[in-house]
Amino acid sequence: MLKTMCKGCFWKTFVFLFLFYCMLSPGIAFSGGSFSGFVKKIIDGDSMVVSAKNKTIEVRLYGIDCPEYDQPFAKQAKKFVQSKINKKKITVQPLYHDSYGRLVAVISHGNVVLNGQIVGAGLAWVYPKYCKKGFCRSWKKLERKAKRLDKGLWHDTQPIPPWKWRRNKK
Repeated sequence: MLKTMCKGCFWKTFVFLFLFYCMLSPGIAFSGGSFSGFVKKIIDGDSMVVSAKNKTIEVRLYGIDCPEYDQPFAKQAKKFVQSKINKKKITVQPLYHDSYGRLVAVISHGNVVLNGQIVGAGLAWVYPKYCKKGFCRSWKKLERKAKRLDKGLWHDTQPIPPWKWRRNKK
């Protein structure tokens, strides 16, 4: 009898804690469809802080990787993103949360998808390890065009992708 009662207590506690977590977690609260928000701060070329639904969320741009702080073109990438969306209303299409707890998403402002826009400006790579959606093919085309035109980071003869830069720094 005691074992059955404890099992019941365990499951009631589990359900209560799960529901409580769902109410407080921005990840679960925003895991549905897209939502609007305002950009409060640009952290770097591929991450920002967004205010939405009375919450502040750190958002990482899906499928792209901008230069790291100590890499060439990092400042240009950040300035580019600031010029496009800082303090502006955006639409966030959530995809998942990364291992740092950031919401990974596709961001658009008006009819323009920021993720692809940064790649097209030559200020980010399409991140092959993580960009698996069908629309990533169009971003790869933008990347090839930026490279062909020597835009942004492609002006360097052999720019180092951030994921290799980070690995070399360890």
